[in-house]
Amino acid sequence: MATISLLLAVIISSAAAFSSPLLPVATRKITICNAKLNKLASDFNLDEILTAEKEFTSIDGDVTPLEQSKRGKSRRPRAKDKKKLKMKQQLERQKLEKAQTENANSSLFADAYAAAPEDNNDEESEANIDYESITFLTCEITSPLDGKRIDAVLVDLLNKEHANTEANIRISRSQCGVLLSNQCVFVISPDDASNFLAETDPAETAPISPELIEQYCSPIERKSHILEANSILVYPSRQSLLTTSSAAMALLSNSMPPTEIIPQNIPLDILYEDEYMIVLNKAAGMVVHPAAGNWDCTVVNALAHYLMNESPYGSGEYFTKDRENTQNDNEDFDGEELNDDDDNMNDSVTNSISMLRPGIVHRLDKGTTGVLVVAKTRTALAKLSEAFANRRVKKQYIAVAIGHTGEDQWIDKPIGRHPLHRQRMRVVPDASPMKQIRLSATPKKQGRPAQSYVQTLHHDGKLSIVQVQIATGRTHQIRVHLQDHGTPIYGDDVYGFSDWNKALSSRRGITRPLLHAKRLEINHPITGEKMVFEAEPANDMKGVMNAILPLDEQV
Repeated sequence: MATISLLLAVIISSAAAFSSPLLPVATRKITICNAKLNKLASDFNLDEILTAEKEFTSIDGDVTPLEQSKRGKSRRPRAKDKKKLKMKQQLERQKLEKAQTENANSSLFADAYAAAPEDNNDEESEANIDYESITFLTCEITSPLDGKRIDAVLVDLLNKEHANTEANIRISRSQCGVLLSNQCVFVISPDDASNFLAETDPAETAPISPELIEQYCSPIERKSHILEANSILVYPSRQSLLTTSSAAMALLSNSMPPTEIIPQNIPLDILYEDEYMIVLNKAAGMVVHPAAGNWDCTVVNALAHYLMNESPYGSGEYFTKDRENTQNDNEDFDGEELNDDDDNMNDSVTNSISMLRPGIVHRLDKGTTGVLVVAKTRTALAKLSEAFANRRVKKQYIAVAIGHTGEDQWIDKPIGRHPLHRQRMRVVPDASPMKQIRLSATPKKQGRPAQSYVQTLHHDGKLSIVQVQIATGRTHQIRVHLQDHGTPIYGDDVYGFSDWNKALSSRRGITRPLLHAKRLEINHPITGEKMVFEAEPANDMKGVMNAILPLDEQV
């Protein structure tokens, strides 16, 4: 014991000798050590010292072993567990609400309802779905369905058999996304598939009980979910989606197309009109025709009101007081020509109902402004559509791009739909044999030819004003080509730079791509006369352009 005391005394004296104001950090550490050693010397209680050591944290922020062990045991709940818990809580609430309604005088159900777990998740609350009002079907995932995306399989299953009364209505991928986000589509793992099949008949169309859904099913919430072989897909029947009393129908009510065009008194900037066609300067924020997410307040709705009530040249053949005459107006029109910078070109719901796009020859994005021609008669529509299909139309655009677009150049790169983000387009990679072998064992789907001629009008070091002439009219062609070039359009929230877009929104309040269809050259569909239409950019785009241009070239 005397030896230990002597050793402690030597250590303490050495620590005091090395103490210096020139080393404040070391001094603080040694001071802490002195306090501990003094305690150790006064009463050598090993248990008390070890306990204090576990709770001790140094001034440098070191984590004690005790805290580290506590942190190591804690983990965030997995997403799959959270989904199952949320669905379980939702089903419990539904069962208890139903039981409370049927047994209003029973205190047992009242107490159980009060004890139901609350969903305290901070995420956006989802609609409570009455699964008993939905007829669910099952599909065993085997070849060739295994390995495919859930949205691709689901849209095929729901549109496989059309009811006679809804022959023109197709369920789109975006509507399938609504079902997925609201937990109306489930999957049963291969491990649980045999037990599930033992309790239910896969061919039976009776509603699956909530108990079976809770026991075996896991909700699918992502459209990109890949289906696993030997699993079972549980999905709402087409009849449930189109039945008014079904909970699934309530979810899709905002995405179901209208049965007729509703005229709306919306101002139009008319550049030219006669008995056969009308040319507009489309405003920003307007969709050309009704489509998923934009069933009204479109150019078609505004044209319906104008042509039926105000046009000095008559309403044409598509909009009359007799609504029955407006049906099936585009029967002879090839919808593939509707591909000018369109957000909804491949929307199956919209494209399957021709009466939603009467007289529409080409389209512009919702945020794009500029010249748009619309036919008023079937003959004019056929002639104009043929001119666009055969590339006898000259189209010229003005855009503000981020960065320096460089010298004038001809861009000839095919464009196709993005394999993961289905609402986006992209330049299709080179499909040469060597690259195919290096990138993938299976050949890639090739895009459609797209040609753009880009001319740089002015550059201020940060932004460029460009003039683009397109020989083709692919979806988002200019936006995709400029993005692939490394100079995306200013304000483009799909293909652009988010930091630049935020700056544009905060400084000028602009939340759209600065793209304008400036000029359109066509031959009159009836007389054959060459006609040129030009439109000035919107004021918000002019303000940005004037900040780039010198004073003597302001627009």
